[in-house]
Amino acid sequence: MKNEISMTQFTATVADCLGINAPDGAEAKIPFMASYLQKRDISKVDKVLIYNPDAIGMWLFQKYTTWFAPVLNHTQLGIPVHTVMPSVTPVCFGTMYTGVMPSVHGIQKYEKYQLSQESLFDCLAKNKKRTAIVAVENSSMAILFGGRDIDYFILPYDNEVNEKTKELIAANEYDVIVVYNQEYDDVMHRTFPESEESLQALKNHIAAFDALCKVCEENWKEDNAMVCWATDHGIHTNADGHGSHGADIEEDMNVMHFLGVWKGNN
Repeated sequence: MKNEISMTQFTATVADCLGINAPDGAEAKIPFMASYLQKRDISKVDKVLIYNPDAIGMWLFQKYTTWFAPVLNHTQLGIPVHTVMPSVTPVCFGTMYTGVMPSVHGIQKYEKYQLSQESLFDCLAKNKKRTAIVAVENSSMAILFGGRDIDYFILPYDNEVNEKTKELIAANEYDVIVVYNQEYDDVMHRTFPESEESLQALKNHIAAFDALCKVCEENWKEDNAMVCWATDHGIHTNADGHGSHGADIEEDMNVMHFLGVWKGNN
């Protein structure tokens, strides 16, 4: 069964929470988010952290739910989402941050180039939202949305990315920070999705989100804020026994997104 909510709805949802217009052509926001904020006496959020761990399929959450306790502790909503085909990283992130299908934004296979399609990052810049992408060198998130009027911190690997993100949060100079980590995807391709090394990488992503959220909660106390865990696609084990993705199957298509908000002291 494919999850009802589409990856195409992510960008409009984040834009609406920030009180700005979504990119041209983006699919409509998730309908219940406005009432979710209203019940918490929040008209819009001022600060957003989006954590993008690569390849964390919904079935991993279902099978190892207790491991996700730190994610659940920082969020209130867990939203089952279906991604797009082919379920590979640049295609999925292209859709996540433009709100349109791959046939519209142009990336329809595993390739990485700067997208011309209007994205959430263009809308953030247009609305004077100070925005940073913090990502691993040569990753899709380091390339697809280049050339925008935002700041980029492109670093060797996940640890450096996460440490830089903590610095940026603590400096309190950005309204939106998008963070990309890739260890789980790298390891499961080299081994398989539930190898000891892969599962440790999953735990590392959970710990990273936990640590980043704690820094946000400490430094964004005065602000209405939102934290998001938003993965791109799932994974399966292929005929050779290695981790893979890109197929139109539940394991690859269904993911979980988690969102948490708090009302600032101002």
